[in-house]
Amino acid sequence: MAQFNIHFFKEKSRKIDLEQLIAFFEQVEGITVEMDEKSVRFKYLHPRLNYDALFVITPKSQVPDIYRLSPKFLDLNFHLEMPILTPDYVARQLFELVRKVCDTYDFHIYNEMFEDVLPFKMDVVFKVFHMVKEAYISKNPVLLSDYHLMSKEKLHQIFRYLDDLYELQNYYKELDTYVPKYHFLTTEKKKLVIGIEWKEHTLTVFPPQLDYIFYRVGNEIKVISYDEALPLIEKNLQDVPGFIKGTKVIPKKTAKKVYKTMKKTKFMLVNHTFAKENVKRLLD
Repeated sequence: MAQFNIHFFKEKSRKIDLEQLIAFFEQVEGITVEMDEKSVRFKYLHPRLNYDALFVITPKSQVPDIYRLSPKFLDLNFHLEMPILTPDYVARQLFELVRKVCDTYDFHIYNEMFEDVLPFKMDVVFKVFHMVKEAYISKNPVLLSDYHLMSKEKLHQIFRYLDDLYELQNYYKELDTYVPKYHFLTTEKKKLVIGIEWKEHTLTVFPPQLDYIFYRVGNEIKVISYDEALPLIEKNLQDVPGFIKGTKVIPKKTAKKVYKTMKKTKFMLVNHTFAKENVKRLLD
């Protein structure tokens, strides 16, 4: 897959304190450091979403058309390589790391779409990233058949929930409340749907952007449309405090009413056959 690159420059200096830089990256969650005579590599793997990227120091410059750039900025032979189809949610976290590197070491940045070397500005970097990503997709439309497209806001909410899942689970552990993982699935027509499992008589969190609930009653699992169930139980749910809009939870004080509604309601039959899908097939 094509890469989106950010090259690091410094004004009137090529000096990098390698020990300092290694110490900096060793503090970053998801980074492992490797080095040999060919390069120094700071390999990034998102600890919860499994997207990867690479910060690398090379012996020679990797900057195309370097001679047309302002001579007062010197290439540090240090750059970020990020897959071009990285979702915005992960890209923003990586660009925040780039910002931190630039602020800490007084670096500037360059990308092939820039006219010249620039100080780091998030809005500029994101604008260029989107241009490059969209151009790549339009030149390679066959790629899209492997992905499920959704709005940036929707995918952001899904990734934010996944990213904060362990924290939520720890928070609700003392409240005896189940915080489910998503099930990413496709229907017979290859349409992506998102579900969770909910066990009868269990306090449960309902994450954003749900399509189905797999409702476990004894040894039976009922497949229920979330759009059908939510209006019936919503008045007895609470918003998860300080979290993504649309994330609900069954509080203890109204749990019996929720359970009673679920027991007495005859929900529409869902006839889909589902197949598992990989979260990395979601694209904004």
